[in-house]
Amino acid sequence: MTIPKLVLYNSNLCPYAARAVLALAETNTDHEVVPIDLSVPRPEWYLKDINPYGQVPALKVDDKDIILESLFVAEYIADLNPESGLLPKDALQRAQTRYLIHHWGARTQPAHHKATFITDATEAATNRKALIVELEKVNQLLINAHRVEGDGAGPFFLGDKFTFADLAIAPFLARFFLLGQYNDNKDVTKEEFPQLERFFQWKEAVLARSSVQKATPPQETLTNNYRKWVQ
Repeated sequence: MTIPKLVLYNSNLCPYAARAVLALAETNTDHEVVPIDLSVPRPEWYLKDINPYGQVPALKVDDKDIILESLFVAEYIADLNPESGLLPKDALQRAQTRYLIHHWGARTQPAHHKATFITDATEAATNRKALIVELEKVNQLLINAHRVEGDGAGPFFLGDKFTFADLAIAPFLARFFLLGQYNDNKDVTKEEFPQLERFFQWKEAVLARSSVQKATPPQETLTNNYRKWVQ
């Protein structure tokens, strides 16, 4: 398959845009990058010609077609490179991949947000307990992931190989440390919560991935950038 000309509109601080960055890195796909500064109003040309909502990432294909929303951009890149194995071929694994990503976005990430970006100590502690409940559910989803022959028993969602579910959630795992940066909460550790063993195995493996490390800004930069969200 001939890879089209790709231009990625990106902000290094955006976890959603990082999904596209990771897909491009994992597939070693040639592309150009146009940086978009999210701290200022988007330029008129971006709103008119690229994304009327002003969000990143956006992907321009062959100087004409535009793909919006991080998961669709990343999935398109993975589809261009089926040999990468990012998207599982097994139908059940694809369904479970979609659900894990959905569950994280709909339940786990909001719980993390509520426990992180708040200064009230009592409410922060209550929200941290709610986050643990959600992480226990993620832990079970990881345990229950369907494996096919050749997957192995590795630490990623589907075994030995880093796949789309890992890629899609990696930027948020890389920001998990923000818990406790703005209030009296502390990070969630495997010593304190041994029942989350599978979650920690997965998280550590994902964060050790070279592509994830390269796509993640320094922790100090992230801490300062997200301070604006603190209530």
